[in-house]
Amino acid sequence: MLDEKYIKLINQTYLLNRVHNSDELVKTLNYFDDFCKNNLRGKSKIHYYKPGTVHNYWIVPKRWNLKSFSLVDPKGNVIATEKDHPLVVGSYSCAINQSMELSELKKKIISREDMPDAYLFYVRSMYRHWENDWYLSLPFNQLKNLVNGTYQVHIDAEFSDEPMPVFEYFLKGKTEKQIFLAGHIDHPGQINDSMSGCISSINAIENIEKNIEQTEYSYRIILVPEIIASAIYLKNNENQIKDTYFAFCPNMTSHDAPLAMCYSKSQSSLLDVALHLALKESNVKFVIGPFHRYPDCGDEISFDAAGYNIPTPTLSRIGEMFKEYHTSLDNISNFLTSESQERYTEFVKVITKALLYIEKNKCIQINFSGNPCLSNPDLNLYLSSCNVGNMIVKDAQKYDLDGNMYDQREFMEYYLDAIGNDGISILEIAYDANIPFDFVLNYTNQFQKYNLVGLNPVNRRMKLDKASSVSLKGAEGISKQNEYVK
Repeated sequence: MLDEKYIKLINQTYLLNRVHNSDELVKTLNYFDDFCKNNLRGKSKIHYYKPGTVHNYWIVPKRWNLKSFSLVDPKGNVIATEKDHPLVVGSYSCAINQSMELSELKKKIISREDMPDAYLFYVRSMYRHWENDWYLSLPFNQLKNLVNGTYQVHIDAEFSDEPMPVFEYFLKGKTEKQIFLAGHIDHPGQINDSMSGCISSINAIENIEKNIEQTEYSYRIILVPEIIASAIYLKNNENQIKDTYFAFCPNMTSHDAPLAMCYSKSQSSLLDVALHLALKESNVKFVIGPFHRYPDCGDEISFDAAGYNIPTPTLSRIGEMFKEYHTSLDNISNFLTSESQERYTEFVKVITKALLYIEKNKCIQINFSGNPCLSNPDLNLYLSSCNVGNMIVKDAQKYDLDGNMYDQREFMEYYLDAIGNDGISILEIAYDANIPFDFVLNYTNQFQKYNLVGLNPVNRRMKLDKASSVSLKGAEGISKQNEYVK
């Protein structure tokens, strides 16, 4: 289950009108700022960007605040107000005070017959905030009961030159190498998409802080108005790009669907490898595909972009299976069910595991040449074969991450060849061999103990083409009759 302090943070913020630039978005980020200052050991701050600032034709929007709204029916009854839900008035709607017939009013209302009790998220206006227009959302069950006649629509909305906020949390590591985690915070009255992604970033880094006294990498979490703010933030902080090894974008953590990983554009960064390996080791249902194969998480297109080329894999759940997507049914009641919380916890564990692999990963430098006698009792590094006389040694059976039996002696030969590959890392050996990271880490630590290898920081982003020239053909063909028992 999600820790109570995170549930409190969600309760404080999810029903605020978190559009791209609003007083309530500032209020939301202030809550996150206080949370990080009280619970994490890094530093947090809020950046502000002036409306009208332009980068690659992205324009920082004016501050929009909905002060009040009312919809009055022909009999003078108030049938909707701004208090009903943050989605009832489309974001960046202009101020109006207008009478109109039902037929005209319906042209300005969005609704879904298949979700008759839901308010809908009118996304288009978030990215066309310069349009002088307005829209409403009403549940279909309410819309279908509207009677003919004249309605009065009153929207009191204010535009101002107050700046757009971006939240940043920074954890200083031993080196200048850094990893970004970016989530979008701007979906009013919704949680799974993607306040939960924002929470998962903070939750994962809190886990890292608890496991590692000082991290190798520096971590920078940014919570942003989707895409526009990450683009503007990066333009204003391009001095950080050279030290940024990876970025990662989480989204939609908790609905009933398999996890969905999308590779970075390169498909071959070490964070791609770590995330894929973490999924395999976590025994979860998941799908995996190239960049944007599954519904995007948003801000990866700002990082993994021409000129920046920061490898940015994503993790979400299959978006097409999220029935409540962009509606008011993406609410706290659905998010806090025991099933959703189990899925959220599963999601965070995968992120944490992947980042711990990146932290623990080292390049291996051999201090010997030739073939060492690993069975020598002074080393005791020999890995016993599970194949003796073409029969399985019961106690030596090992299985890879796909459930296939493999021969440990074959892996030993695989490993000895791999560490002769200049600059190879622990993570790459585990990934290419398709076996748990910690097994390779512990085996490597034994080699280091006897000064057979040295371990160095990993100062590259991309995976080497191949860990080893030795084939791991597996042991499934060995006879399973008359198991050889030691």
